[in-house]
Amino acid sequence: MPDFFDEEYEVITVPAPVGGVRRGEFILVNKLGGVAEHGAEEGEEVEIAVEGSFDFPKTEGAIALGAPIYWDASAKKVTSTAQGNTRIGVAIGAASSEAEEVRARLDGYIA
Repeated sequence: MPDFFDEEYEVITVPAPVGGVRRGEFILVNKLGGVAEHGAEEGEEVEIAVEGSFDFPKTEGAIALGAPIYWDASAKKVTSTAQGNTRIGVAIGAASSEAEEVRARLDGYIA
């Protein structure tokens, strides 16, 4: 796993979701999402980066450079499919169908 936090990012503090969170995982709290800066047990405070560029695990299917990306909460991966998912940012790298990850830029808020 790359070291996401070598640079400074816009971070906020939120309660860790049900089941807790590990460092580097994306979490969604209502309509606010970010990448966990450290691990935390359920309900504990955790800092999340709400802006910045990260490598995310992705569902099947290609994702084009510049395409909006969405969080598939059931798969815990990003997808290019809008229906039933929450928009979190934009792809800043292309990913083939076979790729397991895509580099994306978080919007800083969830619309």
